Amino acid sequence: HVIPGRVGIRTACQMTRVRDRRSFAWRGVSRAAALLAGHASLVSRIQACSDLGWQSLYAVLTKAHRHTDFRNVILSDVADLIDASPGMPWYKEHYQDCVEGFLSLVLYFSIHNKAKQAALIDLASSTARELNPLALRSGLSSWPLFGLLDKLHLIWQAGERAAPLSTEPWRRAPCQEPGPAVVTPLPAAFAAGSTDVSPFSLVRGLRPGALVIDAGVFDGTDWSLFSVFAGITVIGFEPLATNRRLMDERFPPALEKLRPGATRGPDGRPCRRHTLLPVLPGEATPHTPWADIFPASRSNAAPDPDLRACDGDDGGSSPLGHTFIIGAALGERVRGLNMTTRYDYSSVADQGYLKGPKDMKREEVAMTTLDEVFGSYLAPSGRAPAHSIDVLKIDVEGYEMGALRGAEQLLAEGRVHYLILEFHPGMLGSTGTDPLGMLAFLRHYCFLCHSFKIDRPYGLQEFVARYTSSAEALPVQGLGAIEDIVCQNLAWRPPHSPIAPRGQRSWAESSE
Repeated sequence: HVIPGRVGIRTACQMTRVRDRRSFAWRGVSRAAALLAGHASLVSRIQACSDLGWQSLYAVLTKAHRHTDFRNVILSDVADLIDASPGMPWYKEHYQDCVEGFLSLVLYFSIHNKAKQAALIDLASSTARELNPLALRSGLSSWPLFGLLDKLHLIWQAGERAAPLSTEPWRRAPCQEPGPAVVTPLPAAFAAGSTDVSPFSLVRGLRPGALVIDAGVFDGTDWSLFSVFAGITVIGFEPLATNRRLMDERFPPALEKLRPGATRGPDGRPCRRHTLLPVLPGEATPHTPWADIFPASRSNAAPDPDLRACDGDDGGSSPLGHTFIIGAALGERVRGLNMTTRYDYSSVADQGYLKGPKDMKREEVAMTTLDEVFGSYLAPSGRAPAHSIDVLKIDVEGYEMGALRGAEQLLAEGRVHYLILEFHPGMLGSTGTDPLGMLAFLRHYCFLCHSFKIDRPYGLQEFVARYTSSAEALPVQGLGAIEDIVCQNLAWRPPHSPIAPRGQRSWAESSE
């Protein structure tokens, strides 16, 4: 018994508020502290819940959970903590110091207050927004949840409840057999001639004029930058106006640093190697016709007539590319939505477990699909930059499955050669994405994925377990383990036909 009977915490423990509203001094706690002695593992597991009030609550709720009839018997120890000192008002005021503890308490109350059960479950769902859904479902919370996790709604988008993203393939694969059910170490060939083993190694092997899709551009100083430097055409997607302004500020000087003179024409006048294409919320594609801006030299009159586009060749030893940034998020369907922006990144899905600043803002943005952009915007122009995608990079803070779903026609037609994904099960959990299901989805479409962080092949389930089997890899609050994986389409062949406009039969269907 950690706190036996009616110890009288209401009289033995007195709380005095000090200058910091979240810091409390306790008097008369020697007995309770002694009862907690020997529970160092308890304290280490709940470091975020360090106040004695939370530790005492942990002890009595754990005891209640062990009771054979906890659904019908409310223990007096719990009533003592809630009715007296520290009291329910204290737990409400300081719930952010120990969100897991407050969630456990609310769930326990919901069992024993049938009249308010629905309201308490709603409160528990709102509380759980500040915890990682996948960590909770993986049993990594140190607090008892009383078997009620399935009653909570854990997926949110801009403060509204959202449905989890399915990982079930909806189209026929372009291969006879799925890809191998393993994740392998990244082949040395990807990093040939470089000491910097990273996904950017792929760029060095691409031909000038190749096509890279950069989903999640941010300020353009990674994939877009190195692709343009390598003479590659980039179509990027960045929904937030703030990030697009950052690209205007940071991308040109970063490119100049890599290649002096890259943003000046032969006459020395400034020119641009990036073109921003706004999309209105609820619309699928930019208003500016693709035929007016591609190749980049055609875009001198639109959308920025004051700063002409650079020619592909700046007189250097190799041609430079151009990046076209579409002002929309990539997802599973066309719609307008609100996104919550968090310091230097943002996501379609709410990620309260990362503890962003209190002044986070919402911005109404457009969402489109890659299938829609290719089928309704690029293909009808007759000026598609390529008939296939050499590299599809997706770094959208947990919404990767939404972007993949919106590109499923292209995947089914075998038009994506390499896929670069941020693999972060914690963020995937914020959208209800099953990380194992996402890898199986890619396997269905003939992909074999490679990891930078393993030295032998892993089965898919074993690989996912590296990121989901411990609180260190998948914390209930905090970032957790993350990496980029490189997936190769084993059935990829350079297609011989252009991408079919929306509504027409695709090249794959026509060849059957």
